[in-house]
Parts: sequence; structure tokens; C-alpha cells
Amino acid sequence: MLSDWLYRSLAFGAAIGLAACAPMPQVTEVRPVPMPVRVEVPVAVPVVESTDAVARRFAAYHDRVRTLSPAELQQEIARIGDPGASVAATMELATVLGYTRSNGDMARALGLLEALLRAPTPEATEWLPWARLLRSRYAEQRRAEENAERQAQQLRDTQRRLEQAQQQLEALKAIERSLTQRPGSPAAPAASDPRPTP
Repeated sequence: MLSDWLYRSLAFGAAIGLAACAPMPQVTEVRPVPMPVRVEVPVAVPVVESTDAVARRFAAYHDRVRTLSPAELQQEIARIGDPGASVAATMELATVLGYTRSNGDMARALGLLEALLRAPTPEATEWLPWARLLRSRYAEQRRAEENAERQAQQLRDTQRRLEQAQQQLEALKAIERSLTQRPGSPAAPAASDPRPTP
């Protein structure tokens, strides 16, 4: 009986000894899985301000008008009609009139813009920079056209004076020819011989 107990004790001790000599299994640390955290990120939604909307509208309309034919420009003027108190319609009409190249249209466009700039309404506030831009461009265009017309007139005057001078020169040449070819003109006297007679 004692031997049986001794045998078991030795076997248990040997097992513990072998277990102590065997490499210990790696124990990985178990960490708790974090729960997802809900984070609210503010997203900036682009807000189109009224000044941006006016700028886009003006640019798009200007871009469309500059490609229109003269007949289409006249149709656009008829479509707008009398702009009345509408600032947008006034700007559209002034834009179209700047492209017609018709007599008086540039002056009419400048008049519309001047009136808009002199008595701005709250609705006109966002249109004022574009009205100033158009007025400046049209005034410069008008000056350039007036300079070109003045230079063309000076060229026509110079051409006319040259033609008159040419006609006068031809008349003088004709008079000179008629004087040298007149029949019965007295012959030039013969030169006397300066030598003495023997």
C-alpha cells in the first residue's frame, strides 16, 4: 500500500518536473475590443450667395449673347422689351445693345447703365459691379469707334485734297501745253553773228 502511494507520488512529481522543463505556451494578452464611437463631423454645405448667383447669371447670359447673329440680337431685344424697374432685364438689354453695332444702340446701353448706377435699388446692389464693368467697357469701345471714325474722316479729307491738288496740277499742265503749241506764235529772233564783216 505504501509502495502504491509512493509510486503515485513519484509519478506525480515526475509529471510536475517534466511540465516544468517543457516550454511554457505563449499566453497572448486578451484586450477588450473597443466599441465603435460615433463621431459627428460637421460637413460644410456650399451655400450659393445671391452675389454668386448674379455673377453666374450675368456671365452665362453675356456668353450666350456674344454668339448671336444680328437677327437673333434683334429678336432678343424684342423679347426683353421695356425692362421697366427690373434690374436683371435692364442688364440683359444693355448687354444685347452693346453687340448690335447699330447707330444709337451703344448710347442707349450707356443710358440704361447710367440710370441704374445713379439710382440703385436694393435689388440692384448685387448687379452694380457688373453695371460698372459694362459701362466702362462700352465707354472705351465708344471712344475707340469715335477715334476710328475721326481718323477715317481725316483720311477721306486728305484723299480729297490730294485729288484736288492733282486736278489743279493737270489743269496747269494743260495750260502750259496750250501756250507752247499755239499756232502763229512769233519765232525767236536769229542770233546775230558777232564776227565783223570783211
